[in-house]
Amino acid sequence: MRDTGGFHIRPLGAADAAAYRALRLENLRDFQFAHGPAYEDALAQSETWHADRLARPDYAWFGSFDGDVLAGVICLCAKKGSRLHHSAMLSSLMVARSHQRAGVGRLLTAHIIDHARSLGHVRRLTLKLIDGNTPARRLYDAFGFQSFGVEPDAIYHEGGYRALHHLHLSLVSQATP
Repeated sequence: MRDTGGFHIRPLGAADAAAYRALRLENLRDFQFAHGPAYEDALAQSETWHADRLARPDYAWFGSFDGDVLAGVICLCAKKGSRLHHSAMLSSLMVARSHQRAGVGRLLTAHIIDHARSLGHVRRLTLKLIDGNTPARRLYDAFGFQSFGVEPDAIYHEGGYRALHHLHLSLVSQATP
């Protein structure tokens, strides 16, 4: 059993929409360099919008909790269709400012990798990472994610463009750190 550092992880659903929205808005405001959506755009998205996002059948959302406090979230986005369902995307890793550097991101990443493996059909995880997000890059490197491409000028932020790095992890005969 993995050491969770006192945190517990559980699936998120529509009932978690208020806590998820608050965490997402905090992350989009405080860590703008790390996310595609703009904070100002997200403010207009209602709690219902967030509840609908958490309830999507092709998304598997998990939250890390410190007691009753949502400390972080992560999502596994399934690809549809018989020719694509062997691949899934890790998305939306966010950790509350109050829980930064407490191992929440590592815990959630390990959990989503284990979850993907448990599905039995996912052979590869992919993700997108904005250029300059060094802490996230270190985290994904520690799990063995490898680059497979760079999309230049993918994100416009603070008067300039940033590249989007595409990373992948093979789940075929690899162990999670």
